[in-house]
Amino acid sequence: MSKNIIHISDLIFYDKPYNEILEFLKENNIKNLEFFIEPLDEEYTEKMLKILNEYSFDSISFHGPFRKCNMADLSSNSWEKTLYSYTESFKMASKYNPKFMVLHTNEGIPGKIIDDNLKMEILKQVDYIVNEGKKYGIDIVIENVGINENMVFSQDEYEEFILKNKYKCLIDIGHAYLNEWDIERVIKKLKDNILGFHFHNNDGLYDRHDPISIGKIDYSKIINLVKENVPTGVIVLEYDFSKDRNILLKDWKELEKKLEL
Repeated sequence: MSKNIIHISDLIFYDKPYNEILEFLKENNIKNLEFFIEPLDEEYTEKMLKILNEYSFDSISFHGPFRKCNMADLSSNSWEKTLYSYTESFKMASKYNPKFMVLHTNEGIPGKIIDDNLKMEILKQVDYIVNEGKKYGIDIVIENVGINENMVFSQDEYEEFILKNKYKCLIDIGHAYLNEWDIERVIKKLKDNILGFHFHNNDGLYDRHDPISIGKIDYSKIINLVKENVPTGVIVLEYDFSKDRNILLKDWKELEKKLEL
């Protein structure tokens, strides 16, 4: 019987030194990880590659570049950064047989204007990156991103372009909740396209990336929806680096038990 596997996002120790991260992984026997990958951040990239090459993992996913590139910025310089970032990411990631690489359609919106032209241009970039990923044997999963005024694609639009283009996707539960999406609908409607989920919680106002055990989202129903509809999907616990790692470990073990039921 297939079973969801859990990845820990390295966001929770993104700002920590190499030795501290490695010790935490070893002490807690963490074998499944989602790494942020940011070629334009040389210091972080060096640390990430050192961990990948010196520690044995069972399962890996990558979160594609977003800190130093933004598909909603339509300037030529921005696209050059995006293209460079993803090309270098593919070269690095392809060595580790990842489950997938996460793609953000946008970050902040330059000029605060969201119109059909912006959406069309972003989707052109998305399609290009998806096809480039295929050349390296990497599945790009498109995440639902943007909170409130930074949300470029509504739930209807997101579902439509995922299905129309047969893209793979990743559903971020925290983002969906803040944007008042119908989470049950998006999971059921896109179940054949979903490769993964980001699990984190919030206060209903801000994208806090709190532990799933703390916040307004009731994950008991969501866990059952995931098990029933996407039984092979990767669940990534994506907690902010300000959060208590002991709570992460507790949530991880509790989630494992619930997935076994």
